[in-house]
Amino acid sequence: MSRKIIINPLTRISGFMEIDVTIENNQVIEAKTKGNLFRGFEQMLVGRNPFDAVYFTQRICGICSAAHSMASSLALEDALNIKLMEQGRYLRDIIHCCEFLQNHIRHFYQYTVPDFVKIEQNPLLLSDHDDFRLPKAINDRISQHYFDSLPISRLAHQMLAVLGGKAPHNHGVFIGGISTQATAEKVVHIDSILQKVTQFIDEKMIPDVYDIAHYYQEYFHLGKGYGNLLTYGSFNNYKDLGTLYVDPLVSKNGYLETFDENKIQEKIDYSWYTSKKSTNQPSEAVTEPDMDKEKAYSWVKAPRYDHLPFEVGPLARLILSGEYDNRISAMDRTIARAIEAKKIAEIMKVLLQQIIPGVDVQKKYELPEIAAGRGLVDTTRGALGHWLEIKEKKLSFYQIITPSTWDFSTRDNNGYRGVAEEALIGTPIQNPDKPAEIGRILRSFDPCMSCATHVYSPGRQVKTIKVF
Repeated sequence: MSRKIIINPLTRISGFMEIDVTIENNQVIEAKTKGNLFRGFEQMLVGRNPFDAVYFTQRICGICSAAHSMASSLALEDALNIKLMEQGRYLRDIIHCCEFLQNHIRHFYQYTVPDFVKIEQNPLLLSDHDDFRLPKAINDRISQHYFDSLPISRLAHQMLAVLGGKAPHNHGVFIGGISTQATAEKVVHIDSILQKVTQFIDEKMIPDVYDIAHYYQEYFHLGKGYGNLLTYGSFNNYKDLGTLYVDPLVSKNGYLETFDENKIQEKIDYSWYTSKKSTNQPSEAVTEPDMDKEKAYSWVKAPRYDHLPFEVGPLARLILSGEYDNRISAMDRTIARAIEAKKIAEIMKVLLQQIIPGVDVQKKYELPEIAAGRGLVDTTRGALGHWLEIKEKKLSFYQIITPSTWDFSTRDNNGYRGVAEEALIGTPIQNPDKPAEIGRILRSFDPCMSCATHVYSPGRQVKTIKVF
């Protein structure tokens, strides 16, 4: 006999998401991830000054706002044919590193840890399960680190604000690099803070994640998904430094390939959108919302690469860079996020050493009458793309495909589920009334549904776990 579980909303993520799963013999046989938030940022940008996009798109999200300023700046540089100075790129990438660090630390401790660690010191944190296995000494230690992580992630934002002016929604990232100059004092200030953040990652975050993994070994065998991996490249192709992390690559059916952006498509077969075609290239027409569409169940579209769903994010980057054994699971994603935090801190140290104080990377930019561009960048959660067109010196088209759109897409008419949906299939559920496994697997992707769904649907309950 089959039973259905509905969790709405899934807590400890960014944004609103509903999960519908069907279980039979205590095993997931069907799953739907539903983005319940419509944003419409692409439509809002049409008719605006193209330079506004750098700041406007940051308002999509408060957690990963710098990522959107990065992608937007890259798209504008492509459209305006701007050649970036290496000093400008170093500075901009340092800001991006700061966002990686604050996100990974915050996600692991504030979003993931409560799935495995009983945080008794926080009376406001209510657990939806009772599967806590850590010995008391380890549990208490990680519980304390849960609180210790808050000022550390705040320090990462403080570093970002040194060059970006403020965080979130920085005013530093812009075409050409950043909007200000680096001084020796700023570089030393950032470096001193980075030492504290790095020490926390090395001495607390990485040991904590391996302790959790030791007591929850079965999660190395849960949440795999399709196993296809994609990255647009990260901290790569510097003129003097080469690639510090990973080049644009994909792994399809176990085979490594060079990434080809022309193979990206976005499908709307089961999404609340309409268009002349159900499959579009990212640079084609923006779709229109339609909540009455038959069979549709989410505001999240379905990006595909070479017609297949692909996973993006820290685990994909580490495997494609050759720095992690080719294992894909919920626990591997969680470990990868901690390892990547250490990797990013090391990259940031290298970039800081390249900075020449007092270099002005800005100049006056002229907008063309007609132009088009795209900005592809790997961010905290994975591959982020912005595509734009300019007509009469105004934005006439804007398209965004976020990392969580890749990972939490709807299914498509070719029979493929989204990556996260597929990751749930076959999962054993020990207690259907308290399905801890579902949240643990989905949070391992670090979903940001604020980014993935571009008016909250009225009439829904605030928090629901239904089993029937």
